[in-house]
Amino acid sequence: MRNLSQGRAVHLLDVENLTGAARPATRDVQTMMSHYREQVPTGGMDQYVAAVNHGALVTVGLALAGVQLLIRSGPDGADRALGEVIRLDHLDDRFERVVIGSGDGIFTDLAGWLSGRGVMVVVVSRPNALNRRLRRTAGQVISLDLAA
Repeated sequence: MRNLSQGRAVHLLDVENLTGAARPATRDVQTMMSHYREQVPTGGMDQYVAAVNHGALVTVGLALAGVQLLIRSGPDGADRALGEVIRLDHLDDRFERVVIGSGDGIFTDLAGWLSGRGVMVVVVSRPNALNRRLRRTAGQVISLDLAA
């Protein structure tokens, strides 16, 4: 039986963290995704899941048409929504690589759990927004340069 995770990656995007804005403009999200796709290796079978607060739903939704979009408000709402996806959607069984598009420390334990399950964990973050513990836990870190 073929391993369905082989060669597959999922990109979990904390849009607010990657853009540096709680309510990013559509153009800012488009620019961020352009840089993301230039700087982060992707494959034809990759999937994308993005999370935002309710106040950013329309602007982010316009920029990320076709991407699964999760909405959760409150403190760390988007982070918690992505964390739930990691465990509840069994990403450890379905993907060879999980790319966490966020520098938030809340992902440290989840990154460690995924690594312990044999999943390659890549963290993509703006250089000044990367938590030290998350940096140490990730298998690979890619610095997202929005000025490139």
